[in-house]
Amino acid sequence: MITEQLLDISLGKLGAMMTSITELEKLIAEYSGNGVEFGTASSDLSPTDERVAETENKIGCKLPPSYLWFVKNYGGGHVYGEEIFAIYPVLSDLSVGDIAYQTKSEREQGFVRDSAVVVCSNDFGETFYFDTSTQDDDGEYPVFVKAGANEKRYADSFAGFLYKRIENPEG
Repeated sequence: MITEQLLDISLGKLGAMMTSITELEKLIAEYSGNGVEFGTASSDLSPTDERVAETENKIGCKLPPSYLWFVKNYGGGHVYGEEIFAIYPVLSDLSVGDIAYQTKSEREQGFVRDSAVVVCSNDFGETFYFDTSTQDDDGEYPVFVKAGANEKRYADSFAGFLYKRIENPEG
């Protein structure tokens, strides 16, 4: 199962304090209800394998393991009011929080390049995205943040992005 395979995956260069999905789970539990609002594995937003495959087909790439762990275990949710784009049960014009919907929209408007998969945006004009042109040995993509014409690497993986947004949302 995906969750069991991910427990040993390194989350990238997050420093000595952060080395595993288990530590991310602890951080999520610590902040749950206090800025972090996620669903559960049994929620309606937890995607089926068919929806994952459909989403990957629509965005043109495989989703990274730590993102799949997140949507399978939490369905989706918000970190300090910022929606982390999920895989909705049905994709439609009303699915504005769906990762495929957001990615397609941002690409069509020319806000991100074709190798970008949008995972979050906020009221400060920042867009966070996977750069699928670069993949590590674990199948993870780095996450970049874009604000206007400025772009910079934010984290080495989705799990690293999530950890950083929870622990230090301004950093």
